[in-house]
Amino acid sequence: MNKSYYISEAITLAHQCLEDKLRTPFGCVIVYNDKIVGKGKASTRIKNDPTAHAEIEAIRDASQNLKSTNLSGCTLFTSSEPCSMCLSAIHWSQIKMVYYSCSRKDVFDFGLPDAFELVEKRKNVNKSDFKKFEMVQIKNDKATQVFKDWLLKQKIQ
Repeated sequence: MNKSYYISEAITLAHQCLEDKLRTPFGCVIVYNDKIVGKGKASTRIKNDPTAHAEIEAIRDASQNLKSTNLSGCTLFTSSEPCSMCLSAIHWSQIKMVYYSCSRKDVFDFGLPDAFELVEKRKNVNKSDFKKFEMVQIKNDKATQVFKDWLLKQKIQ
């Protein structure tokens, strides 16, 4: 599996979010048998749905495409470390491997403190509940560049 390729695909989706001022720059892909089966972009303000984070949108897409809520054979690649809500969705979908690029601190530093604070709260939860899948960071400068571009656009508008 080409992890760099799939993390780049997630970052590309995050970058596409810059085209719409109602989106925040988060993207996610889900891979099964070395094929993308789910894609998601942050859509909370577009859909008026606070749960429409990129990871959840990708899980919904993959579940529809695979006709199953059990995604245990899938791998999730996301532009940024998932928040607590998305971690719960990952848990319930039974995904066992998550790769992300921007850390929660990176996201916090770009002015999205809620994501940082929620993930920090995860530390108070019994960690064994969250050890049903592994998470590995894949640093990629393009992921942080998306946030830099987004921040610049926010200042201009």
